Amino acid sequence: MSRKILLLLAVTLISATELVAQDLLVRNDGSSQRVTVLKVSSKKVKYVRYRTEKPVYVLSTDEIRYIEYPDGERDYFGAGAQHSDNQQVATKSAASANVAVQPAESGYKVGEIYREGDVVGIVVSTTDEGRHGVIASLDEACLAWSSKPRREMEKVGCADRMDGRNNMAKIAEYVAANSLSLSEFPAAEWCASKGEGWYLPAINEVWILGTAFNGGSRVAFKRAVRKQFNATLRNAGGRPLNDIMFYHSSTEGAKSTQSFYSHMGSAQPEIDEGSKGDKLFVRAFRRF
Repeated sequence: MSRKILLLLAVTLISATELVAQDLLVRNDGSSQRVTVLKVSSKKVKYVRYRTEKPVYVLSTDEIRYIEYPDGERDYFGAGAQHSDNQQVATKSAASANVAVQPAESGYKVGEIYREGDVVGIVVSTTDEGRHGVIASLDEACLAWSSKPRREMEKVGCADRMDGRNNMAKIAEYVAANSLSLSEFPAAEWCASKGEGWYLPAINEVWILGTAFNGGSRVAFKRAVRKQFNATLRNAGGRPLNDIMFYHSSTEGAKSTQSFYSHMGSAQPEIDEGSKGDKLFVRAFRRF
């Protein structure tokens, strides 16, 4: 891929970027706070204040009513557990998912197959009553984030946790500025090779895929929903999600040698940092 094309890709991705969203943590007393959630378990939530990396806070789930994520999904805890209607809606949507050729009158639902022209994927999250959203590729690969030797790995600037398109733009800029090849970033190259608009998701996007796969919650996953989600992928000619292995994100970690990853299961850790050289599963994402 030429430097000119890479620069054009960077400009295009930056211009397409939307406002960065954040998680909303609502306590039992009604107070709320914009945060970035790092980990969730049945007993505690680990988070940082929005747009910060430190300090890391830990709060008992008994003190939390719910957490609302950027895609609108919520995890309910404590006093709010009985109002988990978002979980029920997500479960119903995924359980009845079929391969959709044309969007429904009210738009797509999470767990349905998006198919418009040559663009095909499974819907991960939606906005505007399903008329817009995010899809994940039907297939996946097992690749490293970077093929560089560990001692040569540098920070590329992929700090966005919400939108992988921003991180892809940073990779394109880095490759062009250093006369490199995108092949030195195998996971990002595989996603970009799928065509215009496809990208390696940010860590929160990988987490959202796992949340959709588990029926709208990382606390009380729905086995039937997971089964239906994978059945939908198979019926569309895709590969089922693996709920044991880890998936790469485009978000870099604290060290130059690390990037964030997550998995599709409900067990801890849901989000962690690992070596960029590790070969993990990769799904490409795209907005619609």
